[in-house]
Amino acid sequence: MRIKLGALHSLLILAIQAFAGCASSVSTNYGRGIDFSLFKTYQWRDVRPTQDAAVEDAIRGAVDAALASKGLRKVNTGAQLWVVEHTRLSEQARVNTYDSGWGYSSSWGWGGGTTEATASEVRVGDLLVDLVDASDRSLIWRGSASRTVDPHASPAVRDAAIADAVRQMFAGYPPSR
Repeated sequence: MRIKLGALHSLLILAIQAFAGCASSVSTNYGRGIDFSLFKTYQWRDVRPTQDAAVEDAIRGAVDAALASKGLRKVNTGAQLWVVEHTRLSEQARVNTYDSGWGYSSSWGWGGGTTEATASEVRVGDLLVDLVDASDRSLIWRGSASRTVDPHASPAVRDAAIADAVRQMFAGYPPSR
């Protein structure tokens, strides 16, 4: 079965749109070969606080609870791990272009390629939680959740979604070596 690139592109867009309406998507990534059992303490490091103090409190409370359940202790100074969270609470337009350059055209032989542009919006409410080794400032673990933080939801719904996403993020922490 042959599918033209234009048709394949349309199918891909439909699939992405179908998944975009789904609930929060959570994933993690971490450095291989790291002995996570050596880390016992953490402290928060602010890179760029969110624009909403209530959202910030919900995120920090959920992460503090998750890390405490994993045996890590929060300290004010001298921590082995730094916790850094990043949130995106607004929609932003993104334009992606693809230029095929020179290529083959079935009707004309070799010739000029095509340029395609697609517009999309960056999702509202993405949350990243980074764990950084404080001794060498290297990122050792990252959890991410998309479509988690809805600044327009009621506080109870928003906080529950954040807590659930953070629980999912840390479900497999510490990762096995």
